[in-house]
Amino acid sequence: MKSFRSRIITAVLTASFLSIAITVFYGVRTIDQSQRLAVRDRLVSDAAMAADYYPKTGGAAKDLYTLLSGRMHLKGVRLTVMDPSGTIVFDSAKPKDGSFDNHKDRPEVIEAMKSGSGYSTRDSASLGLELAYATSAIEGGGVLRLAVPMENVHRAIHDRTELFIQVGIWAALISLVIAFLVSQALRRSFSPMIDIVEAIAAGRFNRRIRKYPGKEFEPLARAVNSMAEGIEEQVHAYADQTAQLEAVLNTMEDGVLVLGPRGHIRRCNLALERAFPGVGNARGRQCVEVIPHPALQKTVDEILSSPSDGTARTVSLHLGLTSGQVFSVLLSRPAQPDPRFGLVAVFRDVTELMRLEQVRRDFVANVSHELRTPLTAISGWGETLLADRERDQIQLHRGLRIILNESRRLSTMVEELLEFSKMEDGRFTLQLEEMDLQAEFEDAIFTYRELFRQEGIELRYEPGEEILPPISGDPERLKQVFCNVLDNAAKHGGAGRRIDASLTREGTNQVVRVRDYGPGVPAAELPYVKQKFYKGSSKARGSGIGLAVCDEIVRLHGGTFDIANAEGGGAVVTICIPEKE
Repeated sequence: MKSFRSRIITAVLTASFLSIAITVFYGVRTIDQSQRLAVRDRLVSDAAMAADYYPKTGGAAKDLYTLLSGRMHLKGVRLTVMDPSGTIVFDSAKPKDGSFDNHKDRPEVIEAMKSGSGYSTRDSASLGLELAYATSAIEGGGVLRLAVPMENVHRAIHDRTELFIQVGIWAALISLVIAFLVSQALRRSFSPMIDIVEAIAAGRFNRRIRKYPGKEFEPLARAVNSMAEGIEEQVHAYADQTAQLEAVLNTMEDGVLVLGPRGHIRRCNLALERAFPGVGNARGRQCVEVIPHPALQKTVDEILSSPSDGTARTVSLHLGLTSGQVFSVLLSRPAQPDPRFGLVAVFRDVTELMRLEQVRRDFVANVSHELRTPLTAISGWGETLLADRERDQIQLHRGLRIILNESRRLSTMVEELLEFSKMEDGRFTLQLEEMDLQAEFEDAIFTYRELFRQEGIELRYEPGEEILPPISGDPERLKQVFCNVLDNAAKHGGAGRRIDASLTREGTNQVVRVRDYGPGVPAAELPYVKQKFYKGSSKARGSGIGLAVCDEIVRLHGGTFDIANAEGGGAVVTICIPEKE
């Protein structure tokens, strides 16, 4: 009874069986009544006819019975003639005990004596059978009675009832076939709509009912088509919104994490997956399982467990991971949160910002220290020379030399800061001209060789035999690069007491190499040594922006500026400048 088809068949069969049962019941009753009435009418008619004919036989009842048996419609008829006193004069049937009772008290006899005719059905006291009696008055005050067994009537009723039941059974079988055919037709009518609904449920929203299954189902078919169109539009709109959201989230540099009302991961963008591999496959898990930081999970739990007061809640915190990364996390819960929504966490990688901030603080401290040292020396020696006018020439010369050197160093530092300022503002430009790179490099070598010798450092340079072609460059800027590199080699590698310099031609490039024999650069600091303000673990004096300026100058010349550790110790700086095309 769960299927619509079985319900239709059951309903049709039930209606058919009820109709047939009612028809058979009332039909049987009608047949019974009609048969009894027919027997009564015929028997009463035959009794009246026999009563009219009886005087013509001269009272010979036996001859009358013979005549009646051949002409009457009813079989097994019994003829009884009685006088006015109710005594039996003639009876065609013999009683069981051989004698007849007085019949004056019989209902049909009483009725005939009163009205001329009578009728009744009852069991015969003399024969022990159920009979139908019809009486009619005869001349002389007697009564003629005809009787037939009711068994004949019952047999006729049974025959007609049996035929009626057979007709009912055939009608039930025909109803069953009709119900099956109707259910099949309904099933064929519903099949297209069922297929469409199943297709829609499977995601094929473009399916439609093209042929309507009958006029009765046309509104339902139209409703199914309308539903499919509405769902398709909504799905497309949702897919479009989802695609836009995915595009926005995946183009963000910040990581985005969406949590459910119980803190379970709902979705994330590509930036977060790059920062925390595995979070994309962690839907339904707690964020602490993929982002191992207890403070984050604690903050999430506090926000989600706190009741909403109608205002948006935002909490920010910094996460320092064991990998060295630092994230600034902003957790936000809307003012009117949806029961299915928890909060959004935005992760911004501030590792580089934190490092630059630390570099900036170090730069300010370093520059302050570097400026204080020469200023202190200049101020101190100036005051000393002014106060002691009788100082000998040697001490005077020494003081003036210190003042001059510190002034130059101070001037160099200020020049580096100005150059860096121009580089940051985009005002750092080159004055390109045809120049001899070898001449400029050898001038720098000549300038620093004597200075290094005074400090106990040997500067080795062997000019090559090949004459290098001129290049297009800025002589002042490139000489600035050479001087800065040589100065750094002395400051950072002076403990090796030796610096090697060379200029060679490699392909279409002219390559300058400067190597010191000091401790070299720690491997962890190599990626950062050219960055602005970076000094690393070096204790050498300086602002930390000289190498950044040199790198920018070489880059503007279309070349490369590399720093690496040399085999056997020390660091090597390689400057590659392309020749003119």
